[in-house]
Formats: sequence, structure tokens, C-alpha cells
Amino acid sequence: MIQDPSQNPENLKQDILNRDKSFAVKKINFTDPCFRVLKLLPRRKEPLEKEWTTKNNYPFNSPEIDSWIRNGGNYGIFCPNGDCAFVDADFLEIQTTLDKNVPTFWYSTGREGHRQDVFKISNPPLRNIPLTGGAYIKGQNGYAVGPGSVHPNGRIYGLEMSDRPIRAITVKELLTVLKPFLLRNPESRERPQIKREEVAWLSLGDLIDLSKFRKSGSRYQGPHPIHGSETGLNLSIDLERNVWHCFRHDSGGSVLEWIAVSEGIIDCSEAIPGALRREKFWKALEVAHEKYGLTKETAVKIIKGERKV
Repeated sequence: MIQDPSQNPENLKQDILNRDKSFAVKKINFTDPCFRVLKLLPRRKEPLEKEWTTKNNYPFNSPEIDSWIRNGGNYGIFCPNGDCAFVDADFLEIQTTLDKNVPTFWYSTGREGHRQDVFKISNPPLRNIPLTGGAYIKGQNGYAVGPGSVHPNGRIYGLEMSDRPIRAITVKELLTVLKPFLLRNPESRERPQIKREEVAWLSLGDLIDLSKFRKSGSRYQGPHPIHGSETGLNLSIDLERNVWHCFRHDSGGSVLEWIAVSEGIIDCSEAIPGALRREKFWKALEVAHEKYGLTKETAVKIIKGERKV
């Protein structure tokens, strides 16, 4: 395992060489203009810039991206038009199935035995589709952390790679191969009907600083921390029901909607019933898992409609 350079300075030079090697291989494999790059926080998986799906993204030959990575930043790869796919092949059954039926270029991720399999989609778009075990097919506007990036645990993405080219495939061919691992019908793009009461995995009180809020029973009222407040009282939080309401936009929701707003997936004004549909729902669920501790088991229950959110 690659050690944290801050804890073991002797490994810093080798880590830089490993990152350069992985990044150089990435530049060979991702030359197609369908691939775009977004900046991720150093040693993190979250985007640095908002609106990365529309304007804050870059081509692979961008000097700005080269400089960002050389100076310790991570980066993500995505296809705005849905003409590529990254498959989380995080367990042996998926890896074996892909290698047997549709072998393609893959690279290791930050966890032992995990990898990303990369495909070009010949009849786009392919949307984001969840798989068993918390894995995903990351399609249109779903990004994968790129080779040369550093996982929060210190491991470098792309230390292991296949020597295959990126395979071109149709949506039907890919979904047919992965059918045993699909959690839902890929033709259904709607969010399951789920009630918006509390979810045990996280409280809004863990996400919002309530120290400046007025308290009345289980309810708190104070300034909206994302878009601000002229009155200082435009956001209401009910910790008992685990829901929030913005008086400026007459919007609100529960934990997942708050995560979606705070991560820039939707605007606060869009947080109304039905706002988290299609790719926005799956993206919010992915961020909740990656950043906010939503377990794979709970995510599966939410997707199946067995868990309130």
C-alpha cells in the first residue's frame, strides 16, 4: 500500500513518480474528445468547482489540469454526452463477468481489489445505473476518479492497469452482460416513491451548524448557510422529523435533498417533491455514500423503497 507522504516523507519521491506514471498512461488511453476532466479536491473525491457538468471541465491536454495534478490535486473523468461508461468492478464476480464477455481497459482504484472498467458507448446516452454491492455504472455526467489521483487512504489510482484498449460497446450489450448485477430496470429513470421522514443513518443536525439558530422544541430557525439570509430566519429545521424548509424559496426536504443542495446537484429553489429524479437522484445517493457515510446496505434499501429518506 502507498503510504501517506505526510507520515513518511521518504516515500514522497516514489509517490510522485507513481502518480506521474499513472497520469501519463491516462493521457494515452483517454485521448478521445468525448472524455472531459474536472478538478477534484486533493486526496478527495469531491469536485473543486461547481457547474462542472456544463462549464468547469477541461480537455485532457489542458495545461491547467497538468498543473493541478502536478501540484497535488485529484481529477475526475466523465462524458457529458453519455458516450462513455465507468463500471465499478469492486468485487470479483463483476470483474470475471466483464473479463469473460467484454474485456476492456481497466485501472485499479484506491481500495485493494477494486477497479474501474472503461467503455466507449457507441449509441449514447448511457445514464447512471446502480449495481449490487454499492457499485455503479457511471454514464452521462457520472465521473470516475482518474489514474494518478490519491485516495483518502493514501493509495494511488492506476498503479495497476490492463493493457487492453478501451472497448466500444452498445448500451444494450453492456446492460445484458451486467444484468445479474442490476438493482433496477434500466428503462426506469424515475426515483422510487419514498417517504420523506427520518433516516437513521444521518441527522440534519450533523450537517447544519445550529449554534446560531433559535430553538423551539425540536425545531430550529436561522440563516440559510448556503445562499445566506437577509432576515436571519429563512431556514427551519425539524430534528424530530429530520426535515428542513427554506422560506425564501418555499422549498425543502430531508437529508438527501439537503445533501443535493449543499453539493450543487440541485439549487435550493429546486428542492421540491420530485426534484431528485433520474440522474440527480442517483448522483445524490452516490455522494451520500462516498462523503456522508451512507452504507451500501442502506443505499440498497433506499433504492428498493424499503427505507425512508
